[in-house]
Amino acid sequence: MENNLFSRWLKLARQVMVYQPPANPSRFVLAETKEDNLQLPSEAGEGSGQAMDQLQTLLRYADRLVTVMEDLRKYLRNGGTAGELSNIKAKYAALKAQQSELDPLLLGYYADNETIGHRPVSAALEENHRNIETIYELPLNKGLIIRPFNLPARPPAKALLVYLDGLCDKKTVSRTVLEPLMRNSLDCGLSSSQDLLSCVIDRYLPAGGAQRALDFTAIQDGINSGDAALFIDGIAEAVLVEAKGPEHRAVERPLTEQSVRGAQNSFTEILNINLALIRSSAKISDLITETMTVGTRSRTKCAVIYIKSLTNRDLVEEVKRRISGIQTDFISNIGELEDFIVDSPFHPYPQTLSTERPDRVYAHLAEGRVAILLDGSPFALVAPIELFTLLHTSEDFALSFLYSAFLRIIRIVGMLVSALLPAIYIAISVFHPETLPTELLQAISTARQQVPFPTIVEIILMELSFELVREGGIRIPGFLGPTIGIVGAVILGQAGVMAKIVSPIMVIIIAVTGLASYTVPDFRLANALRFTRFAFLLVGATLGLVGVASGMILWLATLTNLKSFGVAYLVPVTPRTVFGVDVVVRWPAFSRDRRPDYLGTKDPTRQPKISRSWIRNQPERGE
Repeated sequence: MENNLFSRWLKLARQVMVYQPPANPSRFVLAETKEDNLQLPSEAGEGSGQAMDQLQTLLRYADRLVTVMEDLRKYLRNGGTAGELSNIKAKYAALKAQQSELDPLLLGYYADNETIGHRPVSAALEENHRNIETIYELPLNKGLIIRPFNLPARPPAKALLVYLDGLCDKKTVSRTVLEPLMRNSLDCGLSSSQDLLSCVIDRYLPAGGAQRALDFTAIQDGINSGDAALFIDGIAEAVLVEAKGPEHRAVERPLTEQSVRGAQNSFTEILNINLALIRSSAKISDLITETMTVGTRSRTKCAVIYIKSLTNRDLVEEVKRRISGIQTDFISNIGELEDFIVDSPFHPYPQTLSTERPDRVYAHLAEGRVAILLDGSPFALVAPIELFTLLHTSEDFALSFLYSAFLRIIRIVGMLVSALLPAIYIAISVFHPETLPTELLQAISTARQQVPFPTIVEIILMELSFELVREGGIRIPGFLGPTIGIVGAVILGQAGVMAKIVSPIMVIIIAVTGLASYTVPDFRLANALRFTRFAFLLVGATLGLVGVASGMILWLATLTNLKSFGVAYLVPVTPRTVFGVDVVVRWPAFSRDRRPDYLGTKDPTRQPKISRSWIRNQPERGE
């Protein structure tokens, strides 16, 4: 009876109509946080937490005070040794040094107005240990190493060594910090805690760099950069010991700026190595390197490099002002930094020179420019620049000046062809066919008779196909990228012609345009020219040569108005300045007697007008 047709239909209807929980668990969905639900620190009960933190600090101080009083009572009752008395004196001195930190106004100030990461170093080792644990979220964070040990001083002192595993070399830490401090007796005459710290730094730390730190902001910067922080009980200072030893990429050949006769080294991701590469090229005493940090959370090191006796001081101050005025959490690469400091970030044309070659950076520093390096990025930024600088390469001065001048003219022609050739072709073929020779016009018309699309659609299809091939060739890893890009372009072009989708002349136009774009040495300038090419296509397809001419006027007006750190983008053409011999073409090296005047350098003279002084003297001939 239970298995009859009616009961089965009733059971099926109940399963359909009555809700049943799913057998599988529900998928995870990250809920959005509404701004109305965000609690301010005061609304989240911060005041009670701050009061509790202050109370716990006072209680810990009271516990240490009770311990010292108990030790003193035992010493007075039983009569201890001189060493025990020295230990009691040391503990009392540490408590006395910490007493000034327990002022209620100071405790309330650091609780209300400052985060724990901005507190000064405490004289109590236990307080510093707790601050480090709070800052680095211990024991959740497993990458931080905290090594307590005793300093063999008179009296002995407790110490704490803190460093990040992976950023510091453990062998360096052991040999330059732990072994000298644990095995050697600190026998220098000590009358105060500051004498102990000076003795440790001057006599027992053989590391190359050891500097004092007064607050946890400097300590965090040091630890996160690969230094080891040393805390000593009773001293309200820490010592940052240089112990960097991370794995990094070796100095290799340049990948994007290859050269036949030039230098064969390139930058890496380590800032100190990059600075050393520049200094190895520029052996100049007044080559200044100023470091600062960017990113309120990342605290990434940034270096501003210039030659003090050459570079305009106003330019240096402007670069530093822009970098120091960046307010963001994280900056991971040099491209993000560039967006924050350039004059016109929405303009597609690059306003700084990006290079991976130390010799090229040195060449621009010698002209009076400023270089910017970022820790973790294998590229450097050079500012200010002009358009012609982006068309120069590092190999221009490694080859004959005649050949270099010829190559520069080829690059300028390639830049113009890359931006204008498709637009000029579509404007002439659609609006002004009478400008073409009759035979050429007949050949183009015959080739396009069976193409079903207008010229503008045909050229856009080919441009998009070429862009897809180029992007795919870049993204494919290894040596397959260029091969697949070439094969893909050939196959697409041949298939398009055979299928009567595009005409052969269109394939030639797009191929020549693509080859011309590869003559532009700066990758970012080539990308900007791709945007310009599409803009000229639109005006050429709508207004013909009039539109192309109007677009060129607008293009030049936009570039004329563009500035790079106060320098006009088309200088020295407009505004016209003293026309040098290293702008459009390159003259011999002995003809470059002055630096660019638009940089306002302190010393505009590079060399005397007659730098080959040997031509004035007759050669000595033997008798």
